[in-house]
Amino acid sequence: MKSSKLLWNLIAATVLVCTTTMASAQDSGKLPPGIVARQGGVEVSLQDVDAYAQKIPEADRPAFFDSPKRIESMITSMLLAKQLAVEARAQNLEAEPDVKVQIEQATDDVLARAAMVHYRKTLKLPDFDTLAQEYYLSHKDQFVAHGVVNVKHVLVGTKDRSDEEAKARIDEVAATAHAHPDQFDALVEKYSDDPSKESNHGLIEDAASDKTVAPFSHAAAALKKPGELSPVVKTDFGYHVLKLVSRTPDKQRSFADVHQELVEKLRREYIENQATTHTGELRGKPLDAERIEETGCRAPDGNLRRVLDSEGASHRDDQRHSDRIRDDE
Repeated sequence: MKSSKLLWNLIAATVLVCTTTMASAQDSGKLPPGIVARQGGVEVSLQDVDAYAQKIPEADRPAFFDSPKRIESMITSMLLAKQLAVEARAQNLEAEPDVKVQIEQATDDVLARAAMVHYRKTLKLPDFDTLAQEYYLSHKDQFVAHGVVNVKHVLVGTKDRSDEEAKARIDEVAATAHAHPDQFDALVEKYSDDPSKESNHGLIEDAASDKTVAPFSHAAAALKKPGELSPVVKTDFGYHVLKLVSRTPDKQRSFADVHQELVEKLRREYIENQATTHTGELRGKPLDAERIEETGCRAPDGNLRRVLDSEGASHRDDQRHSDRIRDDE
């Protein structure tokens, strides 16, 4: 259950930087190949780090391992856990019934994750090149590179006035703009509460992209001809009227342009759908289960909720006691 080669190299390189810093700080001796840290008779290896990485969502791993400080914290926590585990084994704590059950549950969790990784890796996949072409031909509208839309706008904010006052003011601006389109720049200077107007005079470039909030970008995208005005638009900032300055034509992306990303999208969705179906089939198998009240896990009066509430209150009391101790210290 190895990481991809790229991720493995990233882990190794980042851990190397981190452990070099740790080693300098602690003046430790030379470590064997593959061992990144040693403390109190225990070691953390690259394999340990890789196993830890499997718990992190794949999309989040590069960002996690991009922080030497985060890596150092992870390694020191793993060293502490290993040292405590040595103490626990020395006291034969793994034989205690409740600890034994927790170990079994942790093992089940690891094996369950491993089973799903194996399922995804060994899944028989269809020909995604053919499926990608079919999808492209039937969804060409999804593969349009939209043109750049530049607008000017007047913002009447609601920070220092009521919503009703702001709406009345923007309606006045909109009426004047429609009656005298050539005065829009003057309306920006006179009425707009956008602080950036001092430098951009109300101009918002690429306004139909995700660089702007959704109501604003949608209103900008709806404008087709230079000089066209939008209806009044409300955002979290207040009320706006937009005027189209320019827009470049939309461009249809070719299949060759989108082929790789489309294949990856279809592959990812297929695997996740199959994985969901597989776990759904397991969940759907005949289930034999006793009611909680019949398992012996109940209060003397049979009120499980009262037991949970009581345990929760006890935990809160313990927490408050611990907080008082820390305050006294």
